[in-house]
Amino acid sequence: MKLLVGLLIGVGLLLLYSLGFTAWANARWPAQGRFVAADGNVRLHVLDSATSGRPVLLLHGASVNARDLWTSLGPGLEDRYQVMALDRPGMGHSGRPTNAHLLSEQARAAARVIEDNGRGPAIVVAQSLGSATALRLALDRPDLVAGLVLIAPASHPYPGPNAWHAQLAATPVIGPIFAWLLVPVLGPPMSEAGVQGSFGPADPPTDYAGQIGLALLFRPSQFLANGQDIVATKSEFAIQAQRYGEITAPTVILTSDQDTVVSPRIHALALAQDIPAAELVTLPGAGHAPQWTRSDACIAAVDRIATMAATAVER
Repeated sequence: MKLLVGLLIGVGLLLLYSLGFTAWANARWPAQGRFVAADGNVRLHVLDSATSGRPVLLLHGASVNARDLWTSLGPGLEDRYQVMALDRPGMGHSGRPTNAHLLSEQARAAARVIEDNGRGPAIVVAQSLGSATALRLALDRPDLVAGLVLIAPASHPYPGPNAWHAQLAATPVIGPIFAWLLVPVLGPPMSEAGVQGSFGPADPPTDYAGQIGLALLFRPSQFLANGQDIVATKSEFAIQAQRYGEITAPTVILTSDQDTVVSPRIHALALAQDIPAAELVTLPGAGHAPQWTRSDACIAAVDRIATMAATAVER
């Protein structure tokens, strides 16, 4: 009996910690953008430069939020583009529609943001898992995509299991228990190794976690959403990759020769072969985060796409 009481007290304390951690993270990195209404009364959070110029939509990768691309690329783009950065469904401060783990639903959310903006098709800049959403958007709604800049993209079927924490998060019953009782406690101190792995062989910028609000990942709801998104890629990529040859939007693919998170051979190189006239740029030593380690090359790619898009319109 004492053991049971002790267990219940322990569970209660962990739940209280999770609630407190969530409240702290939301207050430390609050929503700072506008909200766009999506299906089912879901609100999508968008950081917006509100400047003039061609729209550029930024789609972040797994485990992070809109602040990642907004902070790394936004300052170099906002003087000549209207920059929008979307918290993908369930991440950052965006709500999560039903079946949001499907790339078709992720693309619907991105399409809704471009439509709400009302300034015509956007150049879509995406990193890692966000690239899969950008690709699906270009397939399902080519009228909304002026061009693609894909940074360290994840796009094709891959061998081996997903990360253990993603698999655990996506497991019914066990996943929510893990996310609510342990993730807010264990996640933050373990995250530094993940950051180093993403940037390696380069070094991450000073206070990277603080700049992008990485702690938001360890709120139970976002951790569960992130795990579901990652695990779904096994089947989603297999279906989607068969259609990449249909993409006609001008495309620049940037990858590193030393990305240990997403294989350039399996994803970026294969994607460059699948998309007609796609341009492949290899960035030595840029790791899995070229948006930070080689932001100059990423911004230059946006400018090239803008020029190509303008030329296509003139024709």
